Formats: sequence, structure tokens, C-alpha cells
Amino acid sequence: MSTAGLPTIWELVADGAATLPEPFSRAALINWVSARRPDVGVSSIAAHIQFATANATHTGHNPFADREPLLNRVGRGQYVRYREVDGGTSPGAVVRSGRVVLVGSSGATASESGAAGQIFRSDGFARAREHAVHSRLPWFVLSAKHGLLDPADVISPFEIQIDDQPAAYRTAWGEWVVAQLADRLQLDGVTVEVHGGVDFAQPLRQPLARRGAVLDIPLPGTWRDSGPAEERAGPVDAPVRAALERLRNLVGRHGSAS
Repeated sequence: MSTAGLPTIWELVADGAATLPEPFSRAALINWVSARRPDVGVSSIAAHIQFATANATHTGHNPFADREPLLNRVGRGQYVRYREVDGGTSPGAVVRSGRVVLVGSSGATASESGAAGQIFRSDGFARAREHAVHSRLPWFVLSAKHGLLDPADVISPFEIQIDDQPAAYRTAWGEWVVAQLADRLQLDGVTVEVHGGVDFAQPLRQPLARRGAVLDIPLPGTWRDSGPAEERAGPVDAPVRAALERLRNLVGRHGSAS
């Protein structure tokens, strides 16, 4: 409570988010707060909403950076209450790591809004997510619509596929994703492991290289076994794994030359 005995704007934003049916609009939340604190201007309420949103971009100082976020943006002017999801990185945190995992969104989505790390239903996405979580490395979700997402970011279902987009879109998307990643990670010398296919990986190659990062595209399933490769491979597995490794190297060289 404030010294005047009135709830603070932050407290009212939290109360409004807990009260309004999800998803709720920015205008509805502003009206909810304004009705309880008519002495506060709309611009101040809007600023508090921005500061309280986990997946919002903050170009200046955030006076509430030490507090847990209150909101997640799920669409243009649409919000839900903030929910923490295990396995991601803290919103806005700049991480130093030698390797990062990016998982391309694929397959059908849930019918309702949900965390980016949980909303996609394909077996391939689930396996890649499990690998990312168990690796204990920083990991993010790649979205053809949203670019780079923290696993905890709450989004609405969408049908935009990266392989359906023209080359100009994919090029701009790759620059956007790497710029988002650079806000979260020190990229120089980092290996960026991309799951979900070359349609997600290829647009990232040149933007990553300019920042000193290396793109790694694991072939499906090659990361699922644990232990040294020579211990895993049997007499039949060894030639198959060798062929897969040659194919992987060819893909990498072809991408570097393009």
C-alpha cells in the first residue's frame, strides 16, 4: 500500500490481471486500474503494464526489474497472467554459455493460449524440448511468427510455417531472431544448436557468423543417446552413424557456400 493508504499502480495491475478473464486486453486492464485510481494518468498505467510484462522490450531503465513479472503478452494488445515455466532463461537475462539450443516450432498447436515450450504437439518438438531441458543449456523456441521465444512466453495458437514464407521473409526473420538472441546471450564463440530442420536453421547462418557464433544442425535422433559415440555404436550402427556424419558435414559446407 502507498503512504496515502491507496493501492499502488503495480498492485492494481496485479489485481486486475488476477481478476479479468484471460486473455484480457490492454485497454480493459487500463480501465480496471483507472477506475480504482482515477487520480493516475493513463500513460502512467500503460508504463506500469509495459514494465510488468515478461516478454516486453524495455529500451530504458525498468524500475521494477527486480520483481517477478505480472503479465505475458499473447497477441497485439492481448495479455494473460505471468506463469513461470521450468527449463528456460529468466526474461531479460544476458547469459554466458558456450552452447545454446533452439527448438523450431512444429506440428499442431494446443487449442488455447499456452507457454511456447508446451503449446506445440508434435513428437519431434517434444523430443527436442526434452533434449534441451536435459542438456541444462539455455534454450529457446523458434517461431515463424514471433521469432525467438523464451519457453515461458505465453502465445496464442497460430498457423504460420517458416517453410511457407518467401525468401525475403526468411532472411529478415533470421536477422530478427539473431538480434533477439544477442539481447539474451553473449554470442561470440557460442555454438547455436538448431532443431526443427534447415528451414529454421539456414536463415540464421549468416547473421550468427557475423556475430562470431557457429551454427550446428544435429541430424534427427543423433543426440538422443548418452555416452561416447564409440561406446554406443554397434557393428551395424557404426557405418550408419559415419554416413550421417558425412551428410551433416555436407549440409554444413553447402550452407556456408550459399
